[in-house]
Amino acid sequence: MTLFQRTAVALLWAMCRGFALLPHFVRHRIFGNLIYLLLCYVLRYRLKVMMTNLRNSFPDKSDEELQTICRGAYRNLSEQIINMLSQSGVSDEELQRRMVFPNPEPAIKAVENQNAVFMTAHYGPWESGSVVSLAFKDHTFVAVYHELGSIVFDELFKRIRQHTNVKLVSMTRLMRHFIDNKDKRTMILGLISDQNPTIRPNFHWHKFLHQWTAFYNGAEILALKYGLPVYYFSPRRVREGYYEGHFTCIYDGKEPVEANEIMERYVRMLEEDINLHPEMWMWTHRRWKHTPPAEIREQKI
Repeated sequence: MTLFQRTAVALLWAMCRGFALLPHFVRHRIFGNLIYLLLCYVLRYRLKVMMTNLRNSFPDKSDEELQTICRGAYRNLSEQIINMLSQSGVSDEELQRRMVFPNPEPAIKAVENQNAVFMTAHYGPWESGSVVSLAFKDHTFVAVYHELGSIVFDELFKRIRQHTNVKLVSMTRLMRHFIDNKDKRTMILGLISDQNPTIRPNFHWHKFLHQWTAFYNGAEILALKYGLPVYYFSPRRVREGYYEGHFTCIYDGKEPVEANEIMERYVRMLEEDINLHPEMWMWTHRRWKHTPPAEIREQKI
């Protein structure tokens, strides 16, 4: 990085660090409400995208119900922006207060002395998922992320996401990193798997929220090739800024499964979470910008 870029990162980091030290009430009630009003009523941030996604995903809901979910989704997005900034350089103890794991012991025991894959989504506090590293202390938590186009903001976000026992690895380097380190200290690969992938001719399409949908299948490829257990990480909101994290086994690393079965189980668990609390998912991303092949579209959902 250039001197200017390093200076910009240092200044932005200082601002984020200062924000994280503000009282909870100031961060969430004052700044959180301001961000919500800005996104929802001033900028109307990606409103058309959000409403199109909601109408297609919940065809049986009325416009009034969809509007309520839309406002809730803006609330959630505002809260996650605050959550992300609020974890800048704070202590492990504080992070563990904000994300608790009521019953992690079965999952900890199941992945003892072996590598594993944890799958989650842009649902609830997705930026806080790396706090899992504080529960699985015998593993290095590999937080997989997409590099940003701006060097300054890419470096800033890496600093914000860095915690004890966390290794940040870009999506493009994941396979190489795993192969090079799989026989060293055990790893948990943390994958946010609901992003819109680059479509390939042989991609499998899943029925998801009344639409044919493609998902990144890197978790399944790694799990089947190396016999890795796969867990679904599901957060539950307790109150603003505070959550519970739950682990559900998708695949034990040994069970014979059909192709795409691991991903299908993940999709069903994510869909169940979204149907229970639709406002918790990030509806603003262009999740369905790719059109499936004609033979897929002709099948009944």
